[in-house]
Order: sequence, then C-alpha cells, then structure tokens
Amino acid sequence: MLKANLYADRIDLAPYLTPEECHNLGGPDCPQVAARLKDGTLAPEDCLALTPARRQALTLAVRALDFLPVVQSLELPRPVPPDLFEINDPGPGAPLLVTGNSEFTLAVVTGLLAHTVSPFYLLLVDTRGDTVDMSMIYRSFTPQRLDQGLETHRLADKLQHRQLIIPGVVGPLQAELAAYTGWDIRVGPICVAELPLFLGESHWQPPEV
Repeated sequence: MLKANLYADRIDLAPYLTPEECHNLGGPDCPQVAARLKDGTLAPEDCLALTPARRQALTLAVRALDFLPVVQSLELPRPVPPDLFEINDPGPGAPLLVTGNSEFTLAVVTGLLAHTVSPFYLLLVDTRGDTVDMSMIYRSFTPQRLDQGLETHRLADKLQHRQLIIPGVVGPLQAELAAYTGWDIRVGPICVAELPLFLGESHWQPPEV
C-alpha cells in the first residue's frame, strides 16, 4: 500500500520552546534542542520541567507516525458527508477547526483529537472528497464552500467568536477566505500532529492518567 504523506517532516518544534526551556533541557539553543527531540536523543517524557500537557504535545509531534492512522495515497476522492462534529461537548468559546471532507482526512484528524479532552468544533468543508493537499491542486477548497458550511451549520449562532483554523496546506487562501466569509481565518500547521503545540495549553489538554 502506498501511504499518504501526512507531512510529519514539516513539523518545526523550535518555535514552541522558550530560550529558558531550551537552556534547562541542555541547550545551547532551541533549534538544537528541537533536533534532539526529533532524532530521539532527547525524549519528551524526560522534559520534567514542562507541564504534562506540553510533554504530551511534544510527544504527539515527534512521534506522529506512531499514533496517526496509516492511510493510503488515493487516486480517487473518498468523500464523507460535509458535516459538523462536536468533540468533547464544545461550548460557544470552543475553537473551530476546518478541513476537507475526505474519509482519510477525517480519520487522521479524529485520530489526533482522540488524545485530548479539550472541546472542539470540527467542520468538514465539501471538497468533493479531496484531501486538503489535493484540494489545492484541484481547487475544491473554495471560499464559497467554506461559507456554505458555516451557514448550513449556523456556526455564527453557535460561537461567541468569529475565528476558525484552516490546515496550513490551504494557508495561501487565507485572505480570500476571510474576505468572502467575514471570519477571522487563522492558518494552522501543515501536519495535524503539530496542532496541540500550535493551540497551546489553553485549548489542548490531555486526558487525565
């Protein structure tokens, strides 16, 4: 089976570490500490000065391919209904994550969200079943389809904010999406496994052990 590219090699840990943390972890700077985390010479679980949530976020990032579901590279789209999922009983302040309506994209994103107790809304935009990288090639992730999803699920009524997070792959559409929908469009990471670091502890908490 030819595996789909989940872009784990595009994760950059250094921006999520402070100089003080990197010094405490043996330094001499954050890029080198990040490199040690990625090559396994420094394990996230040994970073005891960090909170459990931060250690878990680092673990998910550096071991992404160990826990994300293996999905095959598709020749044809595999659509699921462009639905709204409510994860962990979200309230009006919960973050809104947006992605495409590929069956495999849904499996990967929900595979990550199984590792948190934090609440989220997850909106699948109708990309005709294209994964988010393919949706950029085939131009199936459009402002009109995003707006249709927001309107269909009445997200302006559900949320007390007007911010949503799109995958980093569709980041080039940020200005166009914002202008058409009137929402604040935040560009998330390219690899979904970076999302816990990107969101920070205020929006990502692991289950209690």
